[in-house]
Amino acid sequence: MTNHSKEPVFFFRELTEPGTVSIFATLKDAKDLVAKNKKPYLRLVLIDPLGKEILVQIWSDHEIYAPVDLFLRKNLLRKNGPIHLIDITFDGEFFSSSLKTRIDPIPTQHHFFEKYIQLNNYRLQKTIPSDPKVLGEIKKLINTKPLIECVLNQLKEEGITITEEIFWEVTKIIVDKTYTGTIHLIAGNPQLTITDEYTDYVLKQLETLMIALDRELVQERIAIIILLRRLQKDLISLYEFTTKS
Repeated sequence: MTNHSKEPVFFFRELTEPGTVSIFATLKDAKDLVAKNKKPYLRLVLIDPLGKEILVQIWSDHEIYAPVDLFLRKNLLRKNGPIHLIDITFDGEFFSSSLKTRIDPIPTQHHFFEKYIQLNNYRLQKTIPSDPKVLGEIKKLINTKPLIECVLNQLKEEGITITEEIFWEVTKIIVDKTYTGTIHLIAGNPQLTITDEYTDYVLKQLETLMIALDRELVQERIAIIILLRRLQKDLISLYEFTTKS
């Protein structure tokens, strides 16, 4: 069984295996409920930086339990504020309290809190933090230029005139598909490097679409826009490509 109880997780998709977990998230809601066996419990709705929600059951026979109003006051919690849950049991499907479960009474003092604020601000308002590390990673998008030029050159070889419209469309596609993502950069991941394998994949997808649309037709204005729109839809991102590889 996995154990994430030492360092809290931000992203719920990381929680895939049963174990004891610690979670640093936003408390979206809390409700008093009663189970079929008439046992009261508290249901917490948590949301992560990607907008994914999970439900956590706090059982009434555990010390941490209290009716919702008292639970929030006692633990200095508020809805849509941060919550740091420690030692939550995950059985592979459901999250629930155990005898060891506790709540960090001052999550704002945790070393994760600054990153949590940055992630939450981006989730809610798309606010890019003025963090030099994040800005430095975003700057690396300049390194998309060689791949952009490869795609443009492949189009030129087919006799297609590279207009301003085509230039901007290709640039947009490549930047969109190769950007690691601001949330991932805030979380501490680097801007991914475009590999030879990904370049080959992009050019192969382009070649296949040109064959599908007929090389002669591709040179028409409408056909080339259709080609690039399909390329936008049919390419997986560098992030997905790297993850799958």
